[in-house]
Amino acid sequence: MQDNVLMLKPINDLLDKKFYIPAYQRGYRWTKRQVTDLLDDIKEFQQQVENSPNAKDEFYCLQPIVVKKHGDEWEIVDGQQRLTTIHIILTCLKEILPLVGKSRYEISYETRKGSSDFLANINEDQAEDNIDFFHIVEAKKAVEEWFKDKGNYRIQLIQTLLNEDDSGKNVKVIWYELGELENATEVFTRLNMGKIPLVNAELVKALFLKSSHFVANGDEVIKLQQLKISQEWDSIEKSLQDDAFWYFLSNRKTKTNRIEFILNLRALALHNGKGILDNDKFKTFLQFNHILAQDDADVSQQWLEIKKTFMTLSEWFSDRTLFHLIGYLVSQDVSISKIFEISNNSQGKKDFHNRLIKQIWHLVFSGKTQTSPSLDELKNTMKKYLADLNYENSNTKQLRQTLLLFNIVSLLNNPDSNARFQFEKFKLDDWDIEHIRSISSEIPDSIDKQKQWLEQVIDYTSEDNTLDAYSNFTIDNFKEAQLIKKQAYHLYSTSFTKGQFEDVYDRVISLYDPNNNDEVDNSIGNLTLLDSSTNRSYKNAIFPIKRKRIIKLDKEATYVPLCTRNVFLKYYSTNVDKMLYWEASDSNDYQSAILDTMTNFFTEIGAQ
Repeated sequence: MQDNVLMLKPINDLLDKKFYIPAYQRGYRWTKRQVTDLLDDIKEFQQQVENSPNAKDEFYCLQPIVVKKHGDEWEIVDGQQRLTTIHIILTCLKEILPLVGKSRYEISYETRKGSSDFLANINEDQAEDNIDFFHIVEAKKAVEEWFKDKGNYRIQLIQTLLNEDDSGKNVKVIWYELGELENATEVFTRLNMGKIPLVNAELVKALFLKSSHFVANGDEVIKLQQLKISQEWDSIEKSLQDDAFWYFLSNRKTKTNRIEFILNLRALALHNGKGILDNDKFKTFLQFNHILAQDDADVSQQWLEIKKTFMTLSEWFSDRTLFHLIGYLVSQDVSISKIFEISNNSQGKKDFHNRLIKQIWHLVFSGKTQTSPSLDELKNTMKKYLADLNYENSNTKQLRQTLLLFNIVSLLNNPDSNARFQFEKFKLDDWDIEHIRSISSEIPDSIDKQKQWLEQVIDYTSEDNTLDAYSNFTIDNFKEAQLIKKQAYHLYSTSFTKGQFEDVYDRVISLYDPNNNDEVDNSIGNLTLLDSSTNRSYKNAIFPIKRKRIIKLDKEATYVPLCTRNVFLKYYSTNVDKMLYWEASDSNDYQSAILDTMTNFFTEIGAQ
């Protein structure tokens, strides 16, 4: 009984075939842009390999064509648009085809009988007869317009499009032939309605499960081998579906086929890209296809190498130190393949740790000090680096990079703790930099933002124990707080002018942030990481309101990065009498804590 067949086929090998499009498929719908993009891609490929020494081995790969055999015809399950477009291109060049000894494949339709004849002889006068004819005519016009300024390029395109494998430098399709037991309608639904396309992962899985890739030890043995790979494949995918694991490895917010990440890593190590374009979206599949197509291919060994790659990543994830070092580097767009390179060059685990720390040092402080600075030099370098960071003048990425690193090293400087940074929450919730104490220039400038700000003030001053918690409030402070609450509630409940809002805004700032008129503090000592929700909703809020928000999140066990929580609980401040305020002294203490923590991390002790 026939299994699914997966192979590469040059377009030339399709020319003698008869295809039909079943009733469950919609008609042809490609736009002019899609048609010209395909032609541009083929032309670009042809020019790239024109003088290549390996031109015979190189090819341009189209996306998969999924078919099922019916007598002497092939039912097109997926790929109708591509096959029809190629047919339209060949129709526009039909006068040349006999000169190169080529013809066109046939396409018929299960329900739209007239479409087959129309496709074979496109008549623009019939474009308005139905929607299928209209799009076919538009595609033909796009092809003809594309050729207008190309001179004699028609012959070159025909050769590139239809070269045989012996000649090379041609166009191929990924030919996916469904086995006898496959239900074509169900496969179509899965690929189209279910939005599960045949991506690299799906294609590579099909390669590894092909019966012909196993030593013929009997059908039952082959089935057991296939089942084993299939179960292990699903197990790896399930592990990668754990967001904690996935966002340790990757910054991509993808939901399905995460195993493709592992396949890509293994494919990089194969070093067999001969004939495969670097930018080919199916490069990973093509690499595995090349390996497994060899006469001496060992599918079990290739699968074992994939599992080894996965197991290495799992080990790194389980190791708390490696988890944080690698997780930080990945968050800064250092690839896992680069991490593998560092690992392969390391002399044991401790050396691997130290090399990762050096990689972080160069990433953040590159060019700012010598390779092996003394403790004093290191501290002076970081002190100057932190002092130069500024919300207005510094690169946002640089600020975020530094604040994130502060969180990571704070966790690593306590080896007795089992606490872990939650990269998945950090990435999914889009944590970014924000002022700890809002600056005066951030006064809400729209009615919606002003009402939101008033609502926060009302909510804060209405808390039963809010005022009692601050024993350093005078009687006048209490009275002012109550008047502010009353005024804010009144404005929130009615329409108000800009002047009325500014009046209550100034009173709130005067009570809760009396030093707001000081020089604007854009230093890193007034910056921290906040989640996107807090950033949006509390951007203009005064310090105690932001503080209340962070405490609420912490109480609810919602993830808050360690150092963000510490800031709003004022754990870095030497003076904790004024819990309502964030003053210059708090900013200085916080910046000193960053400096001390970083210095400790990048010393020999911190590198253990």
